[in-house]
Amino acid sequence: MCLGVLIGSSFVFKKKGLINCTRNGMLAGEGYAYLKSMMWWTGMIMMVVGEVCNFVAYAFVQPILVTPLGALSVVICAVLSSIFLQERLNLQGKVGCAQCIIGATIIVLHAPQQSAVKTIQEFQHFMAQPVFLSWMILIVLVSLWLIWKAGPRWGKEHMMVYIGICSLIGSLSVVATQALGAAIVHNISTGEPQFNIWFTYFVIIFMVITLLIEINYLNKALNLFNTAMVTPTYYVTFTSATIITSAILYQGFHASVVAILSVVFGFFVICGGVLLLQTSKPVVPLPPIPIPENATDASELEAAMGGEFATTEEKGLECDNKYSTMVTASEHCRQHNCILSIFLWDILKHGDGP
Repeated sequence: MCLGVLIGSSFVFKKKGLINCTRNGMLAGEGYAYLKSMMWWTGMIMMVVGEVCNFVAYAFVQPILVTPLGALSVVICAVLSSIFLQERLNLQGKVGCAQCIIGATIIVLHAPQQSAVKTIQEFQHFMAQPVFLSWMILIVLVSLWLIWKAGPRWGKEHMMVYIGICSLIGSLSVVATQALGAAIVHNISTGEPQFNIWFTYFVIIFMVITLLIEINYLNKALNLFNTAMVTPTYYVTFTSATIITSAILYQGFHASVVAILSVVFGFFVICGGVLLLQTSKPVVPLPPIPIPENATDASELEAAMGGEFATTEEKGLECDNKYSTMVTASEHCRQHNCILSIFLWDILKHGDGP
């Protein structure tokens, strides 16, 4: 419960800090000016405390049972976003959010059984298996492609780019966190030393690096898109990636046909929910282009239209972040239409046809 409340609230506080930074001149998704925002740090501290609760839970319970409880953070974030950020989800978005949570619940209830580690030596044994090493290498390669290729090209238009990075890298941080927490509990309860093994420190470094990457790209997603859409989508993809990674690590795909079919059905439910969330984004109507009645030539018409578009970047900054990318793209389309209008006006006015 504490985990869901803290992490769900942290999304809203961090988003508010990012919005304040954008209004002060920082481009959405660029730079690190949010590090100077007290609002952002409040959200960050809440997230850290929530992750500490998460860490304690992972030390006693399997990741497949802990991770889905993050559904509470989706509900908390949606409620607080509507109050403090004036972000709204239409009926389609609400149905998609509920469908995502239902799908994730189905997967958890029918997921294959796993063996939880108790010592760092056991985790090292599972991690050294060829199947998991191949899966981890695949995650790293896909994440690098998303960071270096997909991010600069599509990151500001499709939230799944940055959320995909968070989810894939986050699934690795979860299994590392679970192993480290279990090792600490084992060290305290039995007295068997766990910190005189080099692999323990490798796990700590690995966990810190993956968490930093996850936080960085989650901030980018929050800065560019509607929080009420980012949170449930991130929850679903992160939960699914964690379940798959945990099952591969602990060789947990041994299950009945009914369990496997239920998991597949759960994934289809999740995909439908994500699709509903993606298509529930409302379109912002653009104001009509003002054309002076006394415009006599193309230069006057172009000057009038130029004044309208001179503040495109400023309008993009002032607009709510959830629509800024859409508005900017629409303004570019309008600019091209205006150029064509100017060309046709010039032809009609001066008779300079081809």
